[in-house]
Amino acid sequence: MMKSKSKAISVLVAACLAVNVFSFAPTAFAREADEQAGTKALQSSQQEAASDQTEQTEERDETDEVKEPEGSKESPGTEDSVEEKHLEYQITVIQPEAGGTIQTDKTKAAENETVTYTAVPAEGYKITSIQIGGKTLEAEKPYETVTGTFSPEGDTQVTAVFEKLKTYRIATSVNSSSKGSITASASVLENEEMTIKAKAKSGYYLSDLLVDGESVGAPYTYTFSNVTEAHTVKAVFSKQVKIMLDAGHFGNYNRSPVYSAYYESRMTWSLHNHLKAALEDYNGFSVGVTRASQAKDMNVYTRGTVSKGYDLFLSLHSNSSSARSTDYPLIITQKGKTGDSLAKSLGKTIQDTMGTKQGYKVWQRLNSDGKTEYYGVLRGSKAVGTKGMIIEHSFHTNLVATKWLFNNSNLKKMAQKEAQVLAEHYGLSKAEDNGKDDADTIKVSIPAVNKVTAATKPTSSKTVKSSQKVKVIITGLNMRKSYTTSSKSMGKAKKNKTYQLKAKTKDGKWGQLKTNGYWIYLKGYTKVVSSSSTAKKATSTKTVKSSKKVKVKVKGLNMRKSYTTSSKSMGKAKKNKTYQLKAKTKDGKWGQLKTNGYWIYLKGYTKAA
Repeated sequence: MMKSKSKAISVLVAACLAVNVFSFAPTAFAREADEQAGTKALQSSQQEAASDQTEQTEERDETDEVKEPEGSKESPGTEDSVEEKHLEYQITVIQPEAGGTIQTDKTKAAENETVTYTAVPAEGYKITSIQIGGKTLEAEKPYETVTGTFSPEGDTQVTAVFEKLKTYRIATSVNSSSKGSITASASVLENEEMTIKAKAKSGYYLSDLLVDGESVGAPYTYTFSNVTEAHTVKAVFSKQVKIMLDAGHFGNYNRSPVYSAYYESRMTWSLHNHLKAALEDYNGFSVGVTRASQAKDMNVYTRGTVSKGYDLFLSLHSNSSSARSTDYPLIITQKGKTGDSLAKSLGKTIQDTMGTKQGYKVWQRLNSDGKTEYYGVLRGSKAVGTKGMIIEHSFHTNLVATKWLFNNSNLKKMAQKEAQVLAEHYGLSKAEDNGKDDADTIKVSIPAVNKVTAATKPTSSKTVKSSQKVKVIITGLNMRKSYTTSSKSMGKAKKNKTYQLKAKTKDGKWGQLKTNGYWIYLKGYTKVVSSSSTAKKATSTKTVKSSKKVKVKVKGLNMRKSYTTSSKSMGKAKKNKTYQLKAKTKDGKWGQLKTNGYWIYLKGYTKAA
């Protein structure tokens, strides 16, 4: 800096001297000299400035002390003291014109903040959807208050869509108004409940109830809950099967010579009471008894005539013989009826249930004229046009058989087995509620979430293996963790879908699905597609003549109108009975019975006779 100042002073001094020197020269010369001096002075000044700037740069380079621009330095702790600011969005609720209301718990919310909405349908309306910021959410429970949450991503509009409840028609009919009636309202509001009641007239019973064309068994009371579609219900009434039971003998009669505590009269009285109760568990039986009291005797012929107007007369007994080893069951029929299939079925059932060593027998006994019945009860029943049988339950002269018959639990078991044979013979099934006012109601609940509840819990807690296939015939059948309606629903079985079972409850009411292990209620809500006791669909539609005889190996084999499992079942073929065929399908799977023209599935369920 000092050098620069000295040079500047020298320049100025030189200039002053130059002026003095040339002041005496001519004017032109002086002007030229002035111009040259000024130019040199300007050049010298510019060089001094450049030199000064260079020195300053070198000085900075040397010291490395760069002064930062003012205000560029950060204050200590600036990063910690500045807080991030979140955006806040507007939440706008748009109320629908009618049908209900929707509210949110906030009118403003940050991006990650939770907003709760609540939609409430008005009476007579349901919620169809919730709309949030242009997105539509379907209401899972449209008839209830709907609550949910969301986090906004911007200004958001929230609204709900409501719809007025519909009215559905429930159309009812009967197969014959002379046989019975059905009562129900003509229409029902959506999601409401309707109960249908069927009532049979005297001498008839409800044999089937068809809901939307599908059989649901024969409940006299059937309730739709949470209705979401129209339905049809048809009651089918049939004539009752009337059976007259006769307890052989009265008081203390026919004491056993091998077991003194046993009296035939006591056994038959207990057995006929058990059998009456067992028959009344089935839908379609009307049961009468010949005597109201065991204490009074009654003429045997008169006991037979009491069965007038009935379909069957059964007189219950135990037999006697001089041979203590004799134990065969015996069925005594009216003249010319020894080949009767029911007589044979009853004899075989008694043999199997008691475990007799000798096989059953069926025979008749006539008077010396060879025409009239030897036994008074059979003469009496025949005289009034009733089919009659005497059933001898083995021999009370055999010790093992007598002790078996003396046990009341065994008699109950026998009654149930005999009732089952009679029900199968007449094509009847266990009653749902038997038409009684205090009986269980079959209740089907079909809400928008398709909830279906079977009214009756299974009566058995035991399960058995099953390879049966069933088709669901209603909407919204629950799949449950266990075989009870109190068990948690794990989802819904699909209507018209066929499911493979892997197990059933012993009473046949619940089935376990092979695919997921869940349980569905079978009775009234499914129909059998295939099983070990029902026929598979034939692959051939061509038939050929056949004179083959076959013996049925299983219980409950359907006799159908045609050779397909979709054809109507006209009854059941009898186990161990031999049938004459008149035709077969070309693939040999189905056979047509000569006696009635119905078809049975042969493969696996029959054998050549």
